[in-house]
Amino acid sequence: IYRAILWVMAVTVILGAVLAIVGETQLQDPALSRLGVAIAVIGAAIYAFFRILGDREARRRQDRSEADPEP
Repeated sequence: IYRAILWVMAVTVILGAVLAIVGETQLQDPALSRLGVAIAVIGAAIYAFFRILGDREARRRQDRSEADPEP
């Protein structure tokens, strides 16, 4: 499930960046550009959170498997 969340958040960051660029250059709308930046920043923060959470879980599982080898 972590991979799916990471993919969704990565796409969200990309779409936010595209919205920010298009809002500023093509549409000349600063509010739309700020919205895109906000979406990209929030998406990046959530991506980082789940990336750290997934890494911790992977380490925990690895430590558990090394501590209790199956016969």
